[in-house]
Amino acid sequence: MLVRICFVIISLFGISSQSAYAQQAKVAQDFPNRTIKLIVPFTPGGPADALARPLAEALNKKYGYQVIVENKPGANAAIASQFVAKSQPDGYTLLFASDAGMSLAPATQKSLPYNSAKDFVGVSMVAQLTQLLFVGEAVPVKTIPELVAYANKNPNTLSYASIGAGSQSHVAFETLSRMLKIQLTHVPYTGATTALTDVVGGNVQVMMSTISGPLPFIKSGKIRPLALAGPERNKAIPNVPTFAEAGIAGYESRGWFGIVAPAKTPPEVVNILSKNIWEIVHSEQYISQVIDQHGFDVAKIPPNEFPEFLANDRLKWKNLVSQMGDVFN
Repeated sequence: MLVRICFVIISLFGISSQSAYAQQAKVAQDFPNRTIKLIVPFTPGGPADALARPLAEALNKKYGYQVIVENKPGANAAIASQFVAKSQPDGYTLLFASDAGMSLAPATQKSLPYNSAKDFVGVSMVAQLTQLLFVGEAVPVKTIPELVAYANKNPNTLSYASIGAGSQSHVAFETLSRMLKIQLTHVPYTGATTALTDVVGGNVQVMMSTISGPLPFIKSGKIRPLALAGPERNKAIPNVPTFAEAGIAGYESRGWFGIVAPAKTPPEVVNILSKNIWEIVHSEQYISQVIDQHGFDVAKIPPNEFPEFLANDRLKWKNLVSQMGDVFN
């Protein structure tokens, strides 16, 4: 009798497993069959939009269903991240994530309404990006040594903009200021667009950000780039040196944008999205019209390595912030 009961239990378990597998296969086969929402945690018109909207358009054409970009800025990406974390894990609500919400916010904020390590699954990296140090046209410096000399000669006269306390632009400049031994007043903003506008207008004098936003103002002479915080020059601004070339060895500040989905999204759905997104962002059209045009770097972390990259990125920023005391508290 006991053997028969065990056999029945095992049989039922097998049927249940087969049923679950069949259901998951059907979900993957039918995906997508309705509108997908791509949630962007930043204000419209910024670097994230420059990447997200062309990606959504390409997915729209591929799937035949709308892929809608929704901007939900605020709280260093916490508002959008919480929204997606609590969404149905079915692949129809995705987060256009970055190091800001996935790595920096957990390192700089004591409490968050989401857990970046547990509430999301990595789908695909979209682009990598390098921070650029630049000044407004009224600041009489053209190099980093000149900036250091000017800041020391004119204490309490220079301020720098960031896209928010605890943002990458904040952490990047605080790290740099310690290396250069200069002090500037921090002016936090709620987005890259307003911060950049004030640098162009002369309300603040210095900023670090991705290349995309300041690029038009560099070309018009409204701002002056000093150095790139990456391992190599960028083809959009080939005459701008890296920090290493400018004599500041060992300083880099790079970020990323990518797609994550709520945890427990079916692996089959994640695989479909990963494959399609990776193909789009590495297509000749996307690279030439989006990546190169806006000064981004082509994503080099493939989807199968993206989850491990996310874990390492969280650890990197946690260690960096912990070395800087209570600056971000």
